[in-house]
Amino acid sequence: MYRRLSWAAAALLLLPLAKDPLGAQGGELTVEIGGSTIRPPAGVEGNAARFLAAGVRASRYSPGGSGIFASILAGRAMEDGSGGDFFSASVEGEVWRSFGGGWAGGVEVRGFGFEVVDPFPYRALGVEGGPVLRFTSRNLTARVSGVAGSGRSETELIRYAEGPVEKVEDELWRLGAVAEVLAGSSRFMAGISAGIHESLGGTFRFGGIRVLAGGGGPAVEGRLDVWRTPLGTETTGGLAFIFPIDGWSLRGFLGRTEPDPLTLSEPGGGAGGILLGRRLLGADPLPPAKPPLHEILTASGGVARVRVHLHPPRGTRQVQVLGDFTLWEPIPLQRGAAEWSVELDIPEGTHHFGFLVDGVWFLPVDAPDTVSDEWGRENATLVIEGRNP
Repeated sequence: MYRRLSWAAAALLLLPLAKDPLGAQGGELTVEIGGSTIRPPAGVEGNAARFLAAGVRASRYSPGGSGIFASILAGRAMEDGSGGDFFSASVEGEVWRSFGGGWAGGVEVRGFGFEVVDPFPYRALGVEGGPVLRFTSRNLTARVSGVAGSGRSETELIRYAEGPVEKVEDELWRLGAVAEVLAGSSRFMAGISAGIHESLGGTFRFGGIRVLAGGGGPAVEGRLDVWRTPLGTETTGGLAFIFPIDGWSLRGFLGRTEPDPLTLSEPGGGAGGILLGRRLLGADPLPPAKPPLHEILTASGGVARVRVHLHPPRGTRQVQVLGDFTLWEPIPLQRGAAEWSVELDIPEGTHHFGFLVDGVWFLPVDAPDTVSDEWGRENATLVIEGRNP
C-alpha cells in the first residue's frame, strides 16, 4: 500500500517529461511553468494530487533524426497529504543511419532519475535503451525496437509515528520489445502498437491504437492501450498536444498514465496537466529533408550507376523517366512492392530530368533542387561528380 502511493506520485513524471508528439527537428532551450493533477491508482484510497511545476528542456536534432533531448523538472504539491514535492531529470539520445529504400536503423538510450518527497520518500535511478529498425514510405511508417533497462529504487517507510525509518531497496531491470505500424499522410496517421516486457515485477504486455495529427505546427497524439500486468488488466490512454506560437509553446496531456515495467509504477487513476514554455536559445526548426529521387550506386571511369525511383499517385499504371541523360526519350520504371524504379548508367555532370505518369509530366511537390525549363515544367536535378584518375 505505501509503495503504491509513492508510485502513483512517481507516475506524474511521465506527464511533463514526454517529448513533443510529432518531434520537431532543430534545436532549442526552453523554460516551462504549469500545473498537473493525478489521481491514485485503482484500488488505492486517496485524493487527487495537484502540483505546480517548473523546469527546463533542451534538444538538438539533425534532419536525419539523430540527436539528444534533456529535461529537468521540479514540482511542488499544492495540498498536504495528497502528494509530495518531486524533482526529476532525464537525458535521451538517439543515433540513426539510413540504409536506403526507406529503411533506417538506430540506437536509442535514456537515462533518468527522480525523487518524490511525501508521503513516503521514493527515489529511482535508471538507464534503458536498445536498437531500433524503422521503415518509412510516403504513406506508411513502421518500427520495431528492443529495450533493456537497469536501475535502482529506494522507498522510505515509517510504520509507526515517530518510529524508525525503514528503507526498502530494489534492483530494477527489464527486457522487452515494442512494434508499431502507422499509415496515412504527413498530416494524419493512425495505426497499432504492441509490446512485451519482462521485469522484476513480472511480465507486462500491451496492445493498442495510436493517432497522430499535425505537421509543421500544432500536433495532437491520441492513444488507447490495454495492458496485461502482474496485477491484472488495465486500460490506459489519452491525448497529448503541443501548440507552438512565435517562440512560445503550450503542451499538455489528459488521460490515464500507463504503467512503467522498469520502475514498476502503476497506471494512474486519471491525469492531466499543461505547461507553458518560452524558448530562450536555439535555432529555428530545420526544414524537413526532401526525399531524393535517385540513388548513386557505383561510380567509375566518369560514369555512375544510378537508381532512379518514384512514389507515384495511387492507381498509377505506368511510370517513365526522361531527361538529358536519356536524350529526353522515356525509359520505363519497374513497379516494386513500395515504389517504381530503374537503374541507369549516367555520365558525370549536372543533369535534369522528370517523369511521365500515365503519359502526363509529373514531379513530386517535395522534389529537391528543382529548376524550370523553357516550357515552364519543373525538372529535378542530378549531379554526378567527376572522379580524379
